[in-house]
Amino acid sequence: MKQNIPCEMIRDLLPLYVEGLTSEESSRQIEAHMETCEDCRGRYLRMKEDLGRETDVKRKENEREIDYLKKIRKSNLRKVLLGIGSAFAVVLLALFLKLFVIGYPVDSYLVTYANVNEHMLAVGGVFYDSASVYRRYKLVGENDGNTKLVIYACLPSVWNRSGVFNLNIDLTEVGTDLSINGMSVKQDGTIVSRQANELFAAKHPYVGDMSANGRVAQLLGIGRALGSFKNELQTSEEPYGWTLNFENSAANSAVFEEQMKGYACVLMALTGNLGEVNWTYTVELEDGPQVRQGTMTREACSEWAGEPIETFAESPEAVQRLLDLTGVTKE
Repeated sequence: MKQNIPCEMIRDLLPLYVEGLTSEESSRQIEAHMETCEDCRGRYLRMKEDLGRETDVKRKENEREIDYLKKIRKSNLRKVLLGIGSAFAVVLLALFLKLFVIGYPVDSYLVTYANVNEHMLAVGGVFYDSASVYRRYKLVGENDGNTKLVIYACLPSVWNRSGVFNLNIDLTEVGTDLSINGMSVKQDGTIVSRQANELFAAKHPYVGDMSANGRVAQLLGIGRALGSFKNELQTSEEPYGWTLNFENSAANSAVFEEQMKGYACVLMALTGNLGEVNWTYTVELEDGPQVRQGTMTREACSEWAGEPIETFAESPEAVQRLLDLTGVTKE
């Protein structure tokens, strides 16, 4: 068969042919040439083997690179998961310590007793919430220069189920007035209840301010102690008056009258221009219910208290003295 393409040209085209890059016509010419040319056919076979080896090497290199990338990816994924797991564990540990060991500040407790013996304050309380137990306390300085007792609670656990606390605090170490959930303990040992502090803050100058009147009556607990009532105000001329018309019958008129006199004195002290407190109520007698009424003037309150009634509004301590004198504390 006549050779149309010389060996030199075939050898130049073999690398392209081996890689499958020649045209169909050129490929037919090359194949026809190699059928009769042993030398070119041998070159082709060697090139094909070399190309196969190079392909295997590249494939293995690619496989190794892919395996390496997979390992890197798995390693990075493990690190990410480990980091997330560690962060989650830290959060859980911190939450556990906060809720069960360190505790958190609370105000949801009732002071059950407080007394001062020389310079030692004994104070105790109980939590309103059964899900809280006592953990510890801390004395914290306030902006006004005084000190606040902060009670820390935590969640109940097998090692702590106590919902009460009993503390002994050396007032000489405190060195300032001490605030305990609204109650105040003065440096001289005087204890002012939360009720007295709130009543002092609620004092107002004008009996015509019914919302302020209601605030004082609520803090005194008049409705809880003596029953619901309706109000009447007399503000057109002096003496300005406040009348409490009780809706329920009184079981004991003597007790009712004594309590109401005490409440009237506190209302008079904390309401600047109040000159007269009146009240009406019903008492059950053998011959049927009878409506009764009572009155306390500013002069009568001052005489009953032994000093001008307005002096009891000069400080929380003075309000506390009036509460102790009248015996109308809410607690």
